[in-house]
Amino acid sequence: MPSSNLKPLVLVIGATGTTGRSIVHGLLESGNFNVAALTRPTPVPTPAVNALRERGVEIRVADYTSDPVPNLKEVLAGVDILISAINASALEVQKPIIAAAVEAGVRRIIPCDFGTPGARGVRVLHDSKLDIRDYVKELCSKSSTAKYTFIDVGWWMVILPPSTAARESVIGPLSHRIYGAGDKKFVVTKTENIGTYVARIIADPRTENAYVIAWDDELTLAEVHELAESASGEGEALKAKRVVISREQLEEQAGQGKAMYAQDPSDMAKMLWAGSEYMISMHLLGEDSLENAKALGALDVRELYPDIQPTRFKDFVKEYYKV
Repeated sequence: MPSSNLKPLVLVIGATGTTGRSIVHGLLESGNFNVAALTRPTPVPTPAVNALRERGVEIRVADYTSDPVPNLKEVLAGVDILISAINASALEVQKPIIAAAVEAGVRRIIPCDFGTPGARGVRVLHDSKLDIRDYVKELCSKSSTAKYTFIDVGWWMVILPPSTAARESVIGPLSHRIYGAGDKKFVVTKTENIGTYVARIIADPRTENAYVIAWDDELTLAEVHELAESASGEGEALKAKRVVISREQLEEQAGQGKAMYAQDPSDMAKMLWAGSEYMISMHLLGEDSLENAKALGALDVRELYPDIQPTRFKDFVKEYYKV
């Protein structure tokens, strides 16, 4: 086992968020990396930052949303791999630190993706992610050392189980919706597993300058509801709460959200707009399928690392409803 100072240093942006915490945990558990987290300047460290430090994560301080590139280059000194797990509503602010990473000699850059695959022109938010990918590709093409990796993980498994009398869904009443016929396959991942996949992907030379789809399971929305109804013990009650939403309704919702956002760019308007477009992409167009991800050029994490045991939704949902 190499000494810790010989391990690659990974700097994670957004390390205290849900995806970021999973990534940090996966990197530490692998034992193959030194890990640092970038945090904004604060008078007093937050409990989340202190928790990272207690686990041996190096804390580096900078404001990647406003600091100039020369300052960010200093923060990136000695970093081998940069991973961004920021809030998806702030994608553009990644550009300065990505530029700084290339100039600082960072060897691999993973911008904020960790979502569902798809083509341009369907989702405004996803188009912004694709714009960042193009920006990363352009910068890396001008570097003799910098490589990139793009990672999608499908939909979060924890969002899927519908609310029951015993446990409220994280998306509340929306959890009872069926979009269209509910027959489009889509890939899902348990949030806690994202870091396990990331740790393997960034250590693998096969994923340099490549796009990877990480996933635990693939099923339809109809199957999700059937499995949840069986596991919850409230099958008949859940069936009675199902609400079918058509494409026309989703398109109307997206239009409403877009209009609201134009008048007042609030998170609520953005969520209505982006959320409706994501449901169209996933459940009506089938863009979150493994087949579609591969058609878009993705390497399949299951084929790359067949030894990793995925979490199946049927097992996840049984544990989810245990109270």
